Amino acid sequence: MPAVDKKGAEDTPLLKQYRALKAAHPHAILFFRLGDFYELFDEDAKAAAPVLGVVLTQRQGLPMCGVPHHSHANYLAKLLRHGFKVAIADQVSDPAAAKGLVRREVTRVVTPGTVVEEELLDARSANYLAAVELDSVGWGLAVVEVSTGEFWAEQALSDHGREQLKALLSRLRPAEVLAPARAEAELHLKALLGPRTSVSDWSRTASESVVPPHWDGKSTWKNRPLALKAALTARSYVAATQAHLRELPAPTLRESQDALQLDDSAIRTLELVDSEEGGRKHTLWGVLDHTATPMGSRRLRRWILHPSTKLPEIERRANAVSELVEKPLERSRLRQILEGLSDLERVINRMATRSAGPRDLAALRGALSCRGPLEDWLAGGEVSSAAVSGLAADLGDAAPALKELHALLARALADEPPARISDGGLIRPGHDAALDELRRVRTDGTSMLKELEERERKASGLALKVGYNSVFGYYLELSKANSAKAPARWTRKQTLTNAERYITPELKELESRLLGAEDRFLKRELALFEALRASVLEADAAVRRFASLTSELDALQSLAEAAARNDYAKPVVDLSNELEIVDGRHPIVEAALPAGSFVPNSCTLDGAENQTIVLTGPNMGGKSVYLRQTALIALMAQMGGFVPAKSARVGIVDRILTRIGSRDQLARGESTFMVEMRETSHILRSATKRSLVLLDEVGRGTSTYDGISIAWAVVEHLNRLGGADGVRGPRVLFATHYFELTELAVLLSGVKNANVEAREWTNAEGRTEVVFLHKISPGPADRSFGIHVAELAGLPAPCLARAREILHGLENEARSAPPPVPAALDPQPSLPIFEEHPAIHALRLLDPEDLTPLEALAKLAELKKKL
Repeated sequence: MPAVDKKGAEDTPLLKQYRALKAAHPHAILFFRLGDFYELFDEDAKAAAPVLGVVLTQRQGLPMCGVPHHSHANYLAKLLRHGFKVAIADQVSDPAAAKGLVRREVTRVVTPGTVVEEELLDARSANYLAAVELDSVGWGLAVVEVSTGEFWAEQALSDHGREQLKALLSRLRPAEVLAPARAEAELHLKALLGPRTSVSDWSRTASESVVPPHWDGKSTWKNRPLALKAALTARSYVAATQAHLRELPAPTLRESQDALQLDDSAIRTLELVDSEEGGRKHTLWGVLDHTATPMGSRRLRRWILHPSTKLPEIERRANAVSELVEKPLERSRLRQILEGLSDLERVINRMATRSAGPRDLAALRGALSCRGPLEDWLAGGEVSSAAVSGLAADLGDAAPALKELHALLARALADEPPARISDGGLIRPGHDAALDELRRVRTDGTSMLKELEERERKASGLALKVGYNSVFGYYLELSKANSAKAPARWTRKQTLTNAERYITPELKELESRLLGAEDRFLKRELALFEALRASVLEADAAVRRFASLTSELDALQSLAEAAARNDYAKPVVDLSNELEIVDGRHPIVEAALPAGSFVPNSCTLDGAENQTIVLTGPNMGGKSVYLRQTALIALMAQMGGFVPAKSARVGIVDRILTRIGSRDQLARGESTFMVEMRETSHILRSATKRSLVLLDEVGRGTSTYDGISIAWAVVEHLNRLGGADGVRGPRVLFATHYFELTELAVLLSGVKNANVEAREWTNAEGRTEVVFLHKISPGPADRSFGIHVAELAGLPAPCLARAREILHGLENEARSAPPPVPAALDPQPSLPIFEEHPAIHALRLLDPEDLTPLEALAKLAELKKKL
């Protein structure tokens, strides 16, 4: 970096220029280009240096740090991952030609939600920007994936506690959210999405609040005002930060009832796309992802997080998967074709930005070359399901434009184009005559000078040579002895002691061509690149359709591959309330165990006679696995895929609600029990007759009596949500260690007991061992084997011995207690263990103010006899 002027940092023109650019972008880290570096100053340097891992220095009291220009993308990625926005100020005038200060402008603002560069993105995950609009009756949400062009909006009214919005944001996990300060505080966005999520308060201008002409269905948007406002805000923000980006496509309007609803708790506890250890290896996405392309993997992830509730769509996918499972050779052929595809969704979107390069065109050309083989595969008729036939028709509609574009790229683009346009050589020889001439001049300059020298030598009959210097350029040099014989058409340019130097019109013309050839060559290639880019954008709709159908085919073949490898079965999905699973398995746990070692279990729920299963049994017996696998099988069925079971019938589930595991939210002042109660409250308010509810150990975070009371009341509440159609309520799996809850099977219709089997045996050393069979059987459990689990965990032997003594005493006390006197049946079931002791009841009826001291002593003696 040039030294800061000695007059002081405040007076230098360079820093005045920096501060002017910084003032225009106060909320972004400013990358200020100085030669081969991007420099950061003042507060930006202080904030960025520890994140970037660079040294923070000072010059004349001004904090500063810098990163190399050629590798700035790596540093940019670090800042984006920490939620920073970055404004890039480049040199827009030639430093060599500039007189005084080089002119600089912010050429781009990079934010976490508007990244398009391939090296800054996870190829298999979407990078969403979300805009939120709230009012007193509802909310609107718009979502943009700038790197692919995906753009949609949704609206909901009367969403109590904004739970539906929070669940949707949890599924999307946007990299950046546009929300007013009030909305950020109400939704606790940082707590919901993580502290590194970038949240901005963005306001539209008046002109940006008008619906653009290319947005169809204006009457539809009028009925969705909050969704419209959110979509306009997102459009405004993208336009402001990505000035070089072409107009976003028109957004689509989505309806929440078209997808199975999953809240943050369900996504987390079912480990759909992220595991507790981090990453996706031990997740449903990791198990099912056998895609050949990044866009296919992203499509599969969307299906996992947004399973369909539309029966025709589910059946369309399932039938296609079924055919692909049955025809492994066709599936293999399809995969081979798809492996030749690049990430078309992101390539076509980069074409609309300054970040597009020659290799993006090459990637597009390579992807389009797969169109022919894919058309042949679709036309072969080996796979003829409705889903595949529909995709074949779509490809047929787009084929003419794709074929024409591929032919143009094949003619124009070099076989191996360079990474940057400035490297030259991206256009194939023969495509453009003017460029070919410049290429010849650029590469054959020496031979052209030799040819001119030879022609002049023959024409004049003199011994001469062509030379060059930086002052006079190219010249013809004769010896002093021959200078008198120089032709009249030569012009003397320089006299030396032993020679004369001349120029000719032809030599000056060739000099002009040679000296400007490189610059003109690169400018001509840039013009041709822009023409190719324009041609690609003209075929934008066809390329996007091709990307969409190939990503769908990839997701379908991935589901089929997973089904074939893991012995999954095709489920029956219908509009009943049945959830009948025969020998179901947990797909994630099964994949992590040796083949054949997972113990399958069946499940029958129908919302009526089998509305709730109260599951009891020992710790480590497999209760939580059973709950999770049931939900995962329902979800996989509504994705349109096969399921890990011998057979399954799944009546459409509208939402999966879970209360499994514990998680403190200390930052919000909420204990484990408070979080548990919040999630349970959300479940009770949100559950419908079509919901699937998983509850594990509800009430365990407080005293025993309180916990049992809450758990009992929750089961009762869910058992009474039904109507006159015979459906009592949602399908519920309730795992518990409160054996008192097993009485509900007698008191409430539709409640059934089940237990996880365990067996005791005595080993050769005379010690009692417990074997967990992981098998679900009808009826309640009789023991929990908690002390045995404590022994497995390594509790000291004296502690375990004392625990057994205490348990033995408590069990003997329970057996010796007199049976309670039967009371008249109450239509509202109650817990016998909560009947109040007669002495306590009598004590409650006493009024101390009406008793004399003697009467009080007498009452005390009377109450003592009742104990």
